[in-house]
Amino acid sequence: MERKQMHIMAIGAHIGDMELTCGKVLAKHAVMGDKITTLAMTAGERGCPPGYTPAEFRKKNIESAAQFAKMLGGESLVMDFPDGEVVESEEIKFKLCDIIREKKPDVLITHWKNSIHKDHIVTHKIVVDAHFYAALKTIERQLPSHWAKGPYYSENWEDTMGFDPYVYVDVTEGYELWDKAIRCLWLSTNAQFKYLEYYDALSRSRGCLIGKERAEAFDVDPQSKRQVLTSF
Repeated sequence: MERKQMHIMAIGAHIGDMELTCGKVLAKHAVMGDKITTLAMTAGERGCPPGYTPAEFRKKNIESAAQFAKMLGGESLVMDFPDGEVVESEEIKFKLCDIIREKKPDVLITHWKNSIHKDHIVTHKIVVDAHFYAALKTIERQLPSHWAKGPYYSENWEDTMGFDPYVYVDVTEGYELWDKAIRCLWLSTNAQFKYLEYYDALSRSRGCLIGKERAEAFDVDPQSKRQVLTSF
Protein backbone atom coordinates (compact mmCIF):
# COMPACT_ATOMS: atom_id res chain seq x y z
CA MET A 1 0.00 0.00 0.00
CA GLU A 2 1.41 3.35 -1.03
CA ARG A 3 2.20 5.71 1.83
CA LYS A 4 0.31 9.01 1.82
CA GLN A 5 2.52 12.08 1.65
CA MET A 6 2.47 14.16 4.83
CA HIS A 7 2.96 17.89 5.30
CA ILE A 8 4.90 19.15 8.35
CA MET A 9 4.71 22.85 9.25
CA ALA A 10 7.07 24.29 11.87
CA ILE A 11 6.34 27.78 13.19
CA GLY A 12 9.01 29.67 15.12
CA ALA A 13 9.52 33.15 16.50
CA HIS A 14 12.76 33.69 14.57
CA ILE A 15 14.50 32.25 11.57
CA GLY A 16 16.64 29.48 13.00
CA ASP A 17 14.36 28.48 15.87
CA MET A 18 12.63 25.63 14.09
CA GLU A 19 15.51 24.80 11.74
CA LEU A 20 17.70 24.11 14.79
CA THR A 21 15.22 22.55 17.23
CA CYS A 22 13.15 20.32 14.96
CA GLY A 23 15.13 20.56 11.75
CA LYS A 24 16.17 16.93 11.91
CA VAL A 25 12.52 15.85 12.00
CA LEU A 26 11.86 18.10 9.01
CA ALA A 27 14.87 16.64 7.21
CA LYS A 28 13.76 13.08 7.99
CA HIS A 29 10.33 13.74 6.52
CA ALA A 30 11.92 15.40 3.51
CA VAL A 31 13.96 12.23 2.93
CA MET A 32 10.72 10.26 3.23
CA GLY A 33 9.18 12.37 0.47
CA ASP A 34 6.99 14.53 2.67
CA LYS A 35 6.26 18.22 2.30
CA ILE A 36 7.96 20.74 4.59
CA THR A 37 7.04 24.33 5.47
CA THR A 38 8.88 26.60 7.90
CA LEU A 39 7.31 29.84 9.07
CA ALA A 40 9.10 32.48 11.16
CA MET A 41 7.31 35.37 12.83
CA THR A 42 10.47 37.48 12.55
CA ALA A 43 13.73 37.23 10.61
CA GLY A 44 15.83 37.46 13.79
CA GLU A 45 17.53 40.55 12.36
CA ARG A 46 18.43 42.18 15.67
CA GLY A 47 21.01 39.50 16.31
CA CYS A 48 23.04 40.97 13.47
CA PRO A 49 26.82 40.62 13.62
CA PRO A 50 29.29 43.50 13.17
CA GLY A 51 29.32 44.74 9.61
CA TYR A 52 25.58 44.27 9.08
CA THR A 53 22.63 46.56 9.63
CA PRO A 54 19.45 44.89 10.91
CA ALA A 55 17.89 45.43 7.47
CA GLU A 56 20.84 43.76 5.74
CA PHE A 57 20.84 40.87 8.18
CA ARG A 58 17.08 40.41 7.76
CA LYS A 59 17.60 39.99 4.01
CA LYS A 60 20.45 37.54 4.59
CA ASN A 61 18.44 35.47 7.09
CA ILE A 62 15.38 35.31 4.83
CA GLU A 63 17.56 34.10 1.96
CA SER A 64 19.24 31.54 4.25
CA ALA A 65 15.90 30.22 5.52
CA ALA A 66 14.71 29.85 1.94
CA GLN A 67 17.90 27.95 1.08
CA PHE A 68 17.44 25.63 4.08
CA ALA A 69 13.86 24.90 3.05
CA LYS A 70 14.85 24.40 -0.58
CA MET A 71 17.43 21.79 0.41
CA LEU A 72 14.55 19.93 2.09
CA GLY A 73 12.35 20.40 -0.96
CA GLY A 74 10.12 22.71 1.08
CA GLU A 75 8.99 26.30 1.51
CA SER A 76 10.00 29.08 3.89
CA LEU A 77 7.62 31.84 4.99
CA VAL A 78 8.58 34.90 7.05
CA MET A 79 6.10 37.28 8.69
CA ASP A 80 6.65 41.04 9.01
CA PHE A 81 7.17 41.46 12.76
CA PRO A 82 10.41 43.19 13.77
CA ASP A 83 12.68 40.96 15.84
CA GLY A 84 11.76 41.27 19.52
CA GLU A 85 8.34 42.77 18.77
CA VAL A 86 6.01 39.84 18.11
CA VAL A 87 2.59 41.00 19.34
CA GLU A 88 -0.35 38.79 20.23
CA SER A 89 -3.52 39.92 18.47
CA GLU A 90 -6.63 38.42 16.90
CA GLU A 91 -5.47 39.84 13.57
CA ILE A 92 -2.26 37.81 13.50
CA LYS A 93 -4.01 34.70 14.85
CA PHE A 94 -6.54 34.82 12.02
CA LYS A 95 -3.80 35.54 9.48
CA LEU A 96 -1.99 32.41 10.64
CA CYS A 97 -5.30 30.53 10.72
CA ASP A 98 -5.72 31.39 7.04
CA ILE A 99 -2.19 30.19 6.25
CA ILE A 100 -2.88 26.88 8.01
CA ARG A 101 -6.11 26.48 6.06
CA GLU A 102 -4.31 27.28 2.82
CA LYS A 103 -1.25 25.07 3.35
CA LYS A 104 -3.15 22.20 5.03
CA PRO A 105 -0.33 20.76 7.16
CA ASP A 106 -0.86 17.36 8.75
CA VAL A 107 1.35 18.26 11.72
CA LEU A 108 2.16 21.56 13.46
CA ILE A 109 5.32 22.20 15.51
CA THR A 110 6.10 25.34 17.50
CA HIS A 111 7.61 26.66 20.74
CA TRP A 112 6.91 25.42 24.26
CA LYS A 113 4.87 27.89 26.36
CA ASN A 114 7.67 28.99 28.71
CA SER A 115 10.81 30.78 27.59
CA ILE A 116 13.42 33.37 28.46
CA HIS A 117 12.51 35.03 25.13
CA LYS A 118 9.26 36.99 24.89
CA ASP A 119 8.89 36.33 21.16
CA HIS A 120 8.86 32.58 21.82
CA ILE A 121 6.12 32.90 24.45
CA VAL A 122 3.93 35.07 22.23
CA THR A 123 4.47 32.85 19.20
CA HIS A 124 3.32 29.84 21.24
CA LYS A 125 0.08 31.61 22.14
CA ILE A 126 -0.52 32.74 18.57
CA VAL A 127 0.00 29.26 17.13
CA VAL A 128 -2.20 27.51 19.70
CA ASP A 129 -5.11 29.85 18.97
CA ALA A 130 -4.54 29.89 15.20
CA HIS A 131 -4.56 26.08 15.22
CA PHE A 132 -7.90 26.16 17.05
CA TYR A 133 -9.38 28.80 14.72
CA ALA A 134 -8.22 26.92 11.62
CA ALA A 135 -9.89 23.72 12.79
CA LEU A 136 -13.21 25.22 13.88
CA LYS A 137 -15.79 24.75 11.12
CA THR A 138 -18.05 27.47 12.48
CA ILE A 139 -15.36 30.12 12.03
CA GLU A 140 -16.07 31.25 8.50
CA ARG A 141 -13.09 32.46 6.50
CA GLN A 142 -12.26 32.49 2.82
CA LEU A 143 -11.07 28.87 3.01
CA PRO A 144 -12.72 25.88 4.73
CA SER A 145 -11.54 24.60 8.10
CA HIS A 146 -8.50 22.40 8.46
CA TRP A 147 -7.27 20.40 11.46
CA ALA A 148 -3.59 19.62 11.96
CA LYS A 149 -2.18 17.21 14.51
CA GLY A 150 -0.45 18.93 17.40
CA PRO A 151 0.92 21.38 18.06
CA TYR A 152 4.04 19.58 19.18
CA TYR A 153 6.49 21.72 21.14
CA SER A 154 10.15 21.49 20.16
CA GLU A 155 13.03 21.29 22.62
CA ASN A 156 14.85 24.62 22.75
CA TRP A 157 17.59 25.66 25.18
CA GLU A 158 15.73 28.97 25.68
CA ASP A 159 12.39 27.23 26.41
CA THR A 160 13.37 24.72 29.10
CA MET A 161 11.21 25.89 32.03
CA GLY A 162 8.61 23.16 32.60
CA PHE A 163 9.46 21.42 29.34
CA ASP A 164 8.91 17.68 29.77
CA PRO A 165 10.14 15.54 26.86
CA TYR A 166 7.17 13.32 26.02
CA VAL A 167 7.49 12.38 22.36
CA TYR A 168 10.79 11.13 20.92
CA VAL A 169 11.32 10.89 17.17
CA ASP A 170 14.12 8.86 15.63
CA VAL A 171 15.85 11.31 13.28
CA THR A 172 18.86 9.21 12.34
CA GLU A 173 17.65 9.04 8.74
CA GLY A 174 17.41 12.83 8.39
CA TYR A 175 20.60 13.79 10.20
CA GLU A 176 22.98 14.05 7.22
CA LEU A 177 20.59 16.26 5.24
CA TRP A 178 20.01 18.48 8.29
CA ASP A 179 23.74 18.77 8.95
CA LYS A 180 24.24 20.13 5.43
CA ALA A 181 21.16 22.37 5.35
CA ILE A 182 21.57 23.96 8.79
CA ARG A 183 24.92 25.42 7.79
CA CYS A 184 23.05 27.77 5.45
CA LEU A 185 22.06 29.77 8.54
CA TRP A 186 24.64 32.23 9.89
CA LEU A 187 23.34 31.59 13.40
CA SER A 188 24.24 27.90 13.35
CA THR A 189 28.01 28.31 13.09
CA ASN A 190 28.87 31.94 13.84
CA ALA A 191 26.94 33.01 16.96
CA GLN A 192 28.55 33.20 20.38
CA PHE A 193 26.33 30.36 21.58
CA LYS A 194 27.40 27.13 19.90
CA TYR A 195 24.04 26.29 18.36
CA LEU A 196 25.22 23.62 15.95
CA GLU A 197 27.26 21.80 18.59
CA TYR A 198 24.45 22.01 21.14
CA TYR A 199 21.68 20.63 18.96
CA ASP A 200 24.00 18.06 17.43
CA ALA A 201 24.91 16.76 20.91
CA LEU A 202 21.29 16.98 22.09
CA SER A 203 20.15 14.72 19.27
CA ARG A 204 22.75 12.17 20.29
CA SER A 205 21.72 12.21 23.94
CA ARG A 206 18.01 11.98 23.09
CA GLY A 207 18.82 9.14 20.72
CA CYS A 208 20.52 7.23 23.53
CA LEU A 209 17.27 7.31 25.52
CA ILE A 210 15.35 5.47 22.80
CA GLY A 211 18.13 3.23 21.56
CA LYS A 212 18.71 5.15 18.33
CA GLU A 213 21.65 7.10 16.95
CA ARG A 214 19.74 10.41 16.84
CA ALA A 215 16.42 11.69 18.17
CA GLU A 216 14.52 14.92 18.77
CA ALA A 217 12.16 15.35 21.71
CA PHE A 218 8.86 17.21 21.95
CA ASP A 219 6.36 18.12 24.62
CA VAL A 220 2.58 18.26 24.20
CA ASP A 221 -0.27 19.93 26.03
CA PRO A 222 -0.88 18.35 29.47
CA GLN A 223 -4.39 17.24 28.54
CA SER A 224 -2.88 15.19 25.70
CA LYS A 225 -0.91 13.11 28.20
CA ARG A 226 -3.93 11.27 29.57
CA GLN A 227 -3.78 7.50 29.31
CA VAL A 228 -7.00 5.53 29.56
CA LEU A 229 -6.64 1.89 30.63
CA THR A 230 -9.44 -0.63 30.77
CA SER A 231 -7.11 -3.03 32.56
CA PHE A 232 -3.46 -3.71 33.26
